[in-house]
Amino acid sequence: MPDNYQDTAYRMYDSSHLLFQKKQWFNANYLSGYILECYCKLVLTLYSQHGYSFSRGHSTLRSFGHKLSDLKNEIDLISLSGCAASSYCLDILSTCPNTLNEWDPKRRYEPDSSTLNTKTLAEKIHMETESLIDMIMKMDIDGVII
Repeated sequence: MPDNYQDTAYRMYDSSHLLFQKKQWFNANYLSGYILECYCKLVLTLYSQHGYSFSRGHSTLRSFGHKLSDLKNEIDLISLSGCAASSYCLDILSTCPNTLNEWDPKRRYEPDSSTLNTKTLAEKIHMETESLIDMIMKMDIDGVII
């Protein structure tokens, strides 16, 4: 069964949003990183469906793993290409600076004193996540997500 980045993004958003409301900052922030990853992979899926290939030696979406910086760089290139996918490219550095700089799946074992467990960071990341979900919903409404 192929990966379903849309369902995963919505599922992670629902959980992250609920955790944010319950003031469970660490896990709310942690799950938000996966939303950014899924958003990027949705754009890359759209890009590849139009016959384009990825740069920097990536041959599949899985080859990107959880490397948000690689995904961001690929989105930056797509945004400049003028292809159909470029209209769905957010400027990730300005839209999601906190998620991009703070998230790493290896951080899941950090102590409660971690910066991921702060309300200040959670509020910033929560706003970033809202922007990502808005764009995913736009892609869904436009019918470009398969």
